[in-house]
Amino acid sequence: MNASPQLDHHTELHASPPLWRPGRVLARLREHQPGPVHIIDPFKVPVTEAVEKAAELTRLGFAAVLLASTDYESFESHMEPYVAAVKAATPLPVVLHFPPRPGAGFPVVRGADALLLPALLGSGDDYFVWKSFLETLAAFPGRIPREEWPELLLTVALTFGEDPRTGDLLGTVPVSTASTGEIDRYLHVARTFGFHMVYLYSRNEHVPTEVVRRFRKGLGPDQVLFVSGNVRSGRQVTEYLDSGADYVGFAGALEQPDWRSTLAEIAGRRPAAPARPGSGR
Repeated sequence: MNASPQLDHHTELHASPPLWRPGRVLARLREHQPGPVHIIDPFKVPVTEAVEKAAELTRLGFAAVLLASTDYESFESHMEPYVAAVKAATPLPVVLHFPPRPGAGFPVVRGADALLLPALLGSGDDYFVWKSFLETLAAFPGRIPREEWPELLLTVALTFGEDPRTGDLLGTVPVSTASTGEIDRYLHVARTFGFHMVYLYSRNEHVPTEVVRRFRKGLGPDQVLFVSGNVRSGRQVTEYLDSGADYVGFAGALEQPDWRSTLAEIAGRRPAAPARPGSGR
């Protein structure tokens, strides 16, 4: 694991990736037809299976491939060949979504097209709210050559329902849905600071559809709304899309031998979603 450099007022800082400049991955996510996105855990799914799934996602017209996990070890040595193998199987953007670790920031390897930088606004630890961003940018130039930097997707990430595992690891507290006050505060931050994406997640339950509708109503037309957690059917995907989600993530549904038929059901054809003003759709 690469460690962040120690900084003082004499340190010469090299250029780091721009946070706010939209790139081709963000443009694709904004313009692509809303739908499901498969999340592959590279630390659970063998690379041969990931390659087969990437090829099938390409055939079905998915927007991107998301590689994500809460837990990881030996990130660089494991992920660089994994990403390379997936990239060889698909022209779809390969996006990384992994939590940061103090002293290293968000992990990254060559070959990835984009990297989610989630601001965990519900965390009680400032490191996971914003300090991890600065640590990552300070370390970024020494990790991989500038021409191979992935696009950075600045994301508000919020958890729903009881989730002791994420809470212990990242200090998160589930968003209260008893009233709209807390949700509206997070919406204000996401809109005011121009985050590219909002990621709503529930590990053990489901993100309520009324919450999805409120976020869609409050976000700007170019802000991507992603919902994930315990999605195992095409019906659930449709419910979230009808509530205003741009993308609905699913992972565990395909972690079984008959994943092809499950994928076909989840990816089933849907009518085109109505364009939102200014969204480019």
